[in-house]
Amino acid sequence: MGQLDKAINNLSLWEMKSYVRKAQNAMLNLTEVEAKVREATNNEPWGASTTLMATIARATFNYRDREEICNMIFRRFTEKSVREWRQIYKSLVLMEYLVKNGSERFVDDARANVALVTMLKSFHYIDSKGVDQGINVRNRSRELSQLLNDENLIREERKKAKDNAKKFGAVSSSTGGVSSSHVGGDGYETRVFGDGGVYGQRYEEQRVGGT
Repeated sequence: MGQLDKAINNLSLWEMKSYVRKAQNAMLNLTEVEAKVREATNNEPWGASTTLMATIARATFNYRDREEICNMIFRRFTEKSVREWRQIYKSLVLMEYLVKNGSERFVDDARANVALVTMLKSFHYIDSKGVDQGINVRNRSRELSQLLNDENLIREERKKAKDNAKKFGAVSSSTGGVSSSHVGGDGYETRVFGDGGVYGQRYEEQRVGGT
């Protein structure tokens, strides 16, 4: 027992919380991707790492994983109490990241459930110190609602995200991160992005070889 006690004492608080979270994930029978969403939207006072969110974004190109991701995020919006505002806020942050970096079918799912995001614009919570923590959720909800209701803005933000990924040497998902193209019979180059979701499935660029 002495060695066990020593090992426990040497664990950092973060490591202990990590082990507890893994045990809870097992008890809740969460899949690997559900556990990642839970980690990205936990109640800690720091945000999820870009690496973790990028991993979740790649998972949105898989049908079953995407369903599990959506369900976990939407449950955060509907099942968490106001005292758990951080989890709600971080779910909004993750959802926005996935809209910009995930599969287009995730965008379809997010836009189909925009009402869940919109309802959070009236979120209110004053903590024990009298601080209005609800403003964080309200502001993020407002920004995400505006994004989801504006197809052109979504296109613009996804293009920015794609350009940034190339700039920083990020590796796109082999299933959907890279665009494919062909020249249609009308002389326009048509590109299909992501996995062919309804949102932004096609758009026409300038004529190949033209101005």
